Parts: sequence; structure tokens; C-alpha cells
Amino acid sequence: MATAKSKAKKKPAPKKTVEKIDKNLLAGLQNIEELAIAQIGSAKDPFNTGLAIIAEIRKVAMHIENEIEADSRSMTEAYDSGPGMVGVGLGVL
Repeated sequence: MATAKSKAKKKPAPKKTVEKIDKNLLAGLQNIEELAIAQIGSAKDPFNTGLAIIAEIRKVAMHIENEIEADSRSMTEAYDSGPGMVGVGLGVL
């Protein structure tokens, strides 16, 4: 005897909405790139100047990443823990 397969349709996954990056921000990043290239090109020691610029860019990127983490953590935590405390929360980062 053959078993009948159910023909239940799966619900389509909700589309993820990704916010577009503001054109002004992208233009600002391009300006930073152009400024960095110009400074490296006119430096007495282009290699070390490039490394210093990269270090500053990494600091900014790390600061932005920490802000994103802090915002997402505060949205998912059951309460906001202070320094030296471990918070128990719900959700995922």
C-alpha cells in the first residue's frame, strides 16, 4: 500500500531588508581614500606613512564595530549590565 505524501506548501522565507549605505558616506570614504593615497605619495617614507594611516582607519572601524555590538547587545539583553558584571540575557548577537 502506497502512502500519500502531503502537499503542504512551505511558507517562503521573509526577505531580509538591507539598508543601503548613504551616498554621502560612500563619498566621504572615497575622499579618505584619495587623501590617504595623496599623503602616501608625497611622504618621505611611504611604507610607514601607509601603515600609520591603516592603523588609524582600523581604529575607526573597530570603534564602529564596538558601537554596533553594544547596540545589538542592549537590544537583546534582559537588563543592561555594568562594568565588572556579567549580564544574563536572551537572544543572539
